[in-house]
Amino acid sequence: MAQDSTYKKHSRRSRAAYALLALLALIVAGVVTGANFFLDARREGIYRETEQGLSSRAASAVANLTVWSGRLKGQVEIFTSLDMLRLFAAEADNANIPAEELRRLAAEQKADSPSPSEENSSDGVSAGHGPGATERILPRLPVMLSQLKDFAAKNAYLNVGLLNRKMEAYISVSGATNLSKEQKGLLSPVVDNKTPVFLPARLQDGVLLMDMVFPVRAPLYLASDERVVAALLVTCDVTEIVRSVTRPGGEKGRFNSCVMQMHDKNLQIVAETAGESQLITLPPDWRLDADRGLPLGLRNMPDASGKEFQTYSIALPVPGLTWYAAEMIDAGRIEKDYADFRRNVIIIGVLLVALAAIILVAFWWWALGRRERAIADEMRHLYQLVNQQKQIMDGVNSALSAGIILNDLNGVIYYANQSYVQMTGLNQPDLTGLSYRNLTPDMARSLVTHTQAVYQSKKMASFTEVLPIKGVQRHFLTSCSPFCSESGVILGVVSVYNDIMDLVMAQRRAQHMITQTVAVFVRAIEAVDPYLCGQSSFTARLAVALAHHLDKNDDVTLVTLRTAASLSQIGMIQLPRELLTKSDKLNDEERALLKKHVEYARNALEGIEFGIPVLEAIVQMYERIDGSGYPAGLKDEQISLNAKILAVANTFCALMRPRSYRSALDTQQAINIFTAKPYKYDLKVVQALVDFLKSEQGGVFLKRLLSGELTDSTS
Repeated sequence: MAQDSTYKKHSRRSRAAYALLALLALIVAGVVTGANFFLDARREGIYRETEQGLSSRAASAVANLTVWSGRLKGQVEIFTSLDMLRLFAAEADNANIPAEELRRLAAEQKADSPSPSEENSSDGVSAGHGPGATERILPRLPVMLSQLKDFAAKNAYLNVGLLNRKMEAYISVSGATNLSKEQKGLLSPVVDNKTPVFLPARLQDGVLLMDMVFPVRAPLYLASDERVVAALLVTCDVTEIVRSVTRPGGEKGRFNSCVMQMHDKNLQIVAETAGESQLITLPPDWRLDADRGLPLGLRNMPDASGKEFQTYSIALPVPGLTWYAAEMIDAGRIEKDYADFRRNVIIIGVLLVALAAIILVAFWWWALGRRERAIADEMRHLYQLVNQQKQIMDGVNSALSAGIILNDLNGVIYYANQSYVQMTGLNQPDLTGLSYRNLTPDMARSLVTHTQAVYQSKKMASFTEVLPIKGVQRHFLTSCSPFCSESGVILGVVSVYNDIMDLVMAQRRAQHMITQTVAVFVRAIEAVDPYLCGQSSFTARLAVALAHHLDKNDDVTLVTLRTAASLSQIGMIQLPRELLTKSDKLNDEERALLKKHVEYARNALEGIEFGIPVLEAIVQMYERIDGSGYPAGLKDEQISLNAKILAVANTFCALMRPRSYRSALDTQQAINIFTAKPYKYDLKVVQALVDFLKSEQGGVFLKRLLSGELTDSTS
């Protein structure tokens, strides 16, 4: 019996051991499967994060290149719209003179520079062409050459030339310009679609050059369809813009970002680093997608020594150019991140298997009634290990400069790093478990606002806010993300507070510099005519007040009105002083000359990028709703509201103050002019003026206007 009992006891132990081993095998299989799943998910996540990061940087480079190309395009299109250029090109096209002969004539003009009378008396050079063809073109060649040279010098272009419709150069600043057959094949849109073409960059004498070809259309009075009669070829140095986009890699000859282009069906890198311009042809596996550019992929890339290394790369097309903004990262860095994660997963998997084994062994011993203390010791050791890992993660989060907080939908704080604790100004080192009501009013309002916005939108949100930190108002850019359960239910919100105080102060300094520059313009304008003294300032103040009465008090409108009013008289600088101070009535010729101040203002300001519709307001403020204004004779709906407000403000300030040719009017006389039929001014703006003048603020303004007191006003 004792032997049977011992046998059964050993049998039960064996069966229990086999069952536990089978369970452990299942756990190991589950851990391996889970580890593979997490590794695959991590690799996909790294790939997605890499794609997002590279795409974002490439999009930024595309934006810079687009702005640059747009500025070049704008400069050239203004030049190609000149009537003199269009007329010359149309006559050259109608004359059908071969490009070679025109180049010879242009060369002779450079060498001899004959007078127009001598050129007109030339008889033998027009043989073989239409009657007088060459005689009409020849006198214009010196002038056109001079215009091309001036345009090239003004914009620092290396060459400017005219091409016929066969894309053959017949006049250029730097002599004959021969385009290759491939280049000519790319220029068909210039004639067919009347659109400019940017040719691929090329390397010449160590300098990166780009050729741009723009259509030149016949004047309307020669061809109603404005057909293309020539093309303007512009060659510019693109070294600087390429250098600004190029970001060298960690090793010589490698790049983190650069410009790429298609050339001879091959993809090239266009780069400028360390004073060296390069065109590097890439291997065949760099294939472009016609619409998306170069999708993210792992590719081989040559370095300066000719060796190849693997890189994850992406390229986005630049609109209107043959260029692509490329971003890349060494595949070794990505693989290192993945290797580190894989090592951590393996360690965690081993720990999990070890934990499972420990638990199973402990259970086995517990089932047999042995080693209870050993099981407790093992579990205690495991807890200490997990707690140490938690402390490490808490230390990492606490070292971040950005404030991080996780709260539930009721405002209860689950986690906050040390940076956020310092932002709250509370003495409590750990905010876990506290409600938003325990925070300062500003921090509590910020947390509640973020939670409501993210919960309602179910997606990430960003906020720019000002919060008092240790008694100082600081600006923050806060990024908020929903914290969801595995089923997708939002449990809370994660908010990251990034201090952007330095950026805000830099923007304010830039705005202050712009304000000072405008003030200098105003003083220069008012120095031309003593009667203009204070006109810009009073007009600006009255325009802002009228905008408030019209409920148009957004920042863009108010800044536009102030800036436009301050610069509205800049065109007066180019008018004769005796015209501005004449006391007699102006005749028709003088009145027409006076109206040109708007055109002068447009020419002076159109090259400045204000970012707001300042130039539109200045050009239209002398238009009237009945079409009697100038310079374009626009009517009611064609005139912007900013211009309508400035028209009333400028006219009222001018009527209420004396001029060289009349005395000042009283308020009612000025209002009568605004309400006289046919109406020339917007009646809503006029009514806003009447309401403003009836107010206490309007009375103060009128008193200062009549006395000429240039006191700062908050209006």
